[in-house]
Amino acid sequence: MYSKKACLILLCFCLSGVLFSYAQGQAEGFFNIKNYGAAGDGHTLDTKAFDSAIAACVKAGGGTVFVPPGTFVTGTIRLFSNINLQLSPGAIILASENTSDYLLQADFGFTGSGAGGKTLGLIFADRAENVSITGSGIIDGRAEAFMYMDSVQVSGENDRKYTRQGKAYLTPVNGNKEAPVMWKGDWTKRPGTQLVFHACKKVLVKDIIIRNANDWTFDLNACDNVKVLGITIDNDARVPNSDGIDMYDSNNVIVADCDVRVGDDGMAVISTNNLTVTNCIFRSRSCGIRIGYNGFNDHDSGNLLFDNVRIYESNRGIGIFQRRKGNISNIVFSNMIIDTRLYPGEWWGHGEPIHISALPGLGFKEVGTLSNIKFTNIIATGEEGIVLYGSAESTLKDISFNNIQLTLVKGAFTDVNAGNFDLRATNDPKLSIFKHDIPALYAGHINGLTIKDMEVRWGTSLPGYFTNAIWCDNFKNLIINGFNGSAAPNSPVNEAVIALHSGNDALLKDIKAGSSTHQLISQENVSGLTVVK
Repeated sequence: MYSKKACLILLCFCLSGVLFSYAQGQAEGFFNIKNYGAAGDGHTLDTKAFDSAIAACVKAGGGTVFVPPGTFVTGTIRLFSNINLQLSPGAIILASENTSDYLLQADFGFTGSGAGGKTLGLIFADRAENVSITGSGIIDGRAEAFMYMDSVQVSGENDRKYTRQGKAYLTPVNGNKEAPVMWKGDWTKRPGTQLVFHACKKVLVKDIIIRNANDWTFDLNACDNVKVLGITIDNDARVPNSDGIDMYDSNNVIVADCDVRVGDDGMAVISTNNLTVTNCIFRSRSCGIRIGYNGFNDHDSGNLLFDNVRIYESNRGIGIFQRRKGNISNIVFSNMIIDTRLYPGEWWGHGEPIHISALPGLGFKEVGTLSNIKFTNIIATGEEGIVLYGSAESTLKDISFNNIQLTLVKGAFTDVNAGNFDLRATNDPKLSIFKHDIPALYAGHINGLTIKDMEVRWGTSLPGYFTNAIWCDNFKNLIINGFNGSAAPNSPVNEAVIALHSGNDALLKDIKAGSSTHQLISQENVSGLTVVK
């Protein structure tokens, strides 16, 4: 009969053997890539080792493909159903510098993911179900291998001709260290989106770190039932098209507890329904959160929830764009702090905390609708104001702001590129980037704008083209209930706090302005105006 001490020793020995076997990839359903020939030395191409481990996992009916500590250089790795790719602490999947090591999207029946839209990136799943990437390891796109990091994009004269500054628009100031850099060679052949899930169901991406993307970072393409939890994206902010989390034609998606720092849109949502985004942080050289710019179809988007979100150092905070058929509706933004600023170089955006626009895009005449969009509990600081820009082709409908604090300030690049609206991409070059006065909130071609409990503040030394607190034209059914603010401090002395033009049915109630205000409300060609003190 064994003693208790002997039994404990035997038990510990057995457990250690099990753990050792597990770590070596010998446990059932667990496949360590080291056992399939992966070197992990930062130089050897390990794609075949990944493929072998994944093939063994598929043959076994599914399981975990384990990436131990080390730096594993790869081209495209393909995942399949019932596979969890687990990255241990200290594990790095590093992009190969050889573009021939990457698969082509067209070979799997689709294109359009990423700036070039042809090549895949590092990890890809096609029509897989119950597929996941987890762990605290790193996926590194090695952007510097595919970019000229000391060379920036240069705009053409036609891009500047309608701006306030004309040929001087975007003249380099303080160097161009924040401008987008140039890619090497044919930009369509650089490695594509780092992580792509195409037509997948039940997807989980959790806790991983993705950095140095040379194209889009993460794309959900026609997926359903997706959770993206606790991931970190940390790209070089100078790399163009290095979006954070993008999704096309996807449904039932949850994104939570993520930290996204990128050189293009922090999140892009196109033709997607039933999305919840919460407890996330975005830093971007374009939009922190973008909805729209659908380039591939006329599908609808809607039922989108964004809560407890921080957007900072972005060229735009929230951007919602309608440029072709397909309706976008039912969107809620709540409990957000947004800081935006102007940047040098060819980034799209103009320092607006919130931008909503609907007009024909390149190659299109018909435009769908933007409707039922609500903003609640927003603190925003920007170097230009909120822009709500509908058109004769598509009137904005039912947009509301509740409990909003908006501050406009002067920045380092105000003199060289402020005082313009940026509506790219449009059919009319005169409406791409063009001179425009800057009210704190501009609204045009809109039916059903409600502003409740809004405060507008102005920084010092703003140019004279910063004007009214609120400017509305071509409107119907306007309600402003509870407002505190003034016109911009350096605007003309007779500038009204609230300016109304060419509209019907407006109710203004509880409007408060500073003691220096010369004119509270101005109107021109407005019918059905009611002012309640």
